[in-house]
Amino acid sequence: MCMLQHFPSAKTEFLSQVWDDSIIETSEKRSYDSNTEGLINAIQKNITTTWADQVKTWETCSRNMTACPDIYATESIKAACNWAYKGVSEGSVLEDDYFLSRLPIVNMRLAQGGVRLAATLNRVFG
Repeated sequence: MCMLQHFPSAKTEFLSQVWDDSIIETSEKRSYDSNTEGLINAIQKNITTTWADQVKTWETCSRNMTACPDIYATESIKAACNWAYKGVSEGSVLEDDYFLSRLPIVNMRLAQGGVRLAATLNRVFG
């Protein structure tokens, strides 16, 4: 487990919880005054600007598959190795530098998930 010093409660969490919840919730509180709509709008804007050249790749599945969980899982494993676990050991205290350096990765993974969900639903119901 990791101690998260930059969170008000300084709670101890599994690293997966940090990535699934805490980084997102902290970003929402700090950058968007706890306004989920602001976070959503920022991610949507990045999808149409910063990551626009990657969206087609995110939407595409090889061999006409409905979804590509093997690709998504491989990306997640790489992100975990390159970002989540890098420099972290049992009992680590994760401070602002961890949060700030990982936030762009978390935001991009959220964007990829949204784009891929929409593309999958379009393939199923389209």
